[in-house]
Amino acid sequence: MYEFRRTTLQEAVHNALGYQILSTKKLAKASVKFDFATRMRLGSVLFVGEGNLSFALTVARKSRTPASSILATVYEAEKDLTDTAYENAQKLLKIGCQVKTSVDATWLSDTIGNRRFQTIIFQFPNVASRDPRYGQNPNHVLVTRFLKSARDHLKYGGLVVISTVDSSFYEGAFKMDEAARKSGFAAPAIHTFVPNDYPGYIHQNTANEESAADGYTAFATFVFSG
Repeated sequence: MYEFRRTTLQEAVHNALGYQILSTKKLAKASVKFDFATRMRLGSVLFVGEGNLSFALTVARKSRTPASSILATVYEAEKDLTDTAYENAQKLLKIGCQVKTSVDATWLSDTIGNRRFQTIIFQFPNVASRDPRYGQNPNHVLVTRFLKSARDHLKYGGLVVISTVDSSFYEGAFKMDEAARKSGFAAPAIHTFVPNDYPGYIHQNTANEESAADGYTAFATFVFSG
């Protein structure tokens, strides 16, 4: 038997505000893209977890950013790069960008020292496992550790940018708001991401040449600020 009760004015206001905030976030995500090219022109840029380096290469060509201000990194060692990644690395070097291999996005200081950047970008982070770590989804642990590490390498006014699949599953896996709170960031702004805006960009998992984005049509970019 269902029990119906009268909603108090306080509850009604709370529910309305909650709906309004959720609707505003969804509206912003649906209508506003993050302008990678314009952002990159504001200063130094670090790409992490680049896989085949195609996003860094595509945006570097598109943004008209001074190539010397771009550092593109991958988790893999140089000997483990795919042919595509190696070719893209050569193209990045040829236009004046810096490329570094064996960079762990969760321990950036181990490989890039004390360098700081205006923007740090991680496209489609993904752990090839669903086994919980510390009672959390491993993707949430990855993003949280990355944000904590990235925070120490941001210049004043810097941003951390992460793109993921836009789905309830990924939202539950990453828990971006919680990761931001644990890392000392404000809750992220959410934008829509359209891969087709970046011709030549093909996402590649770290563990293999497959893409975590395969089979999905909606994607989101999360922007973290201090």
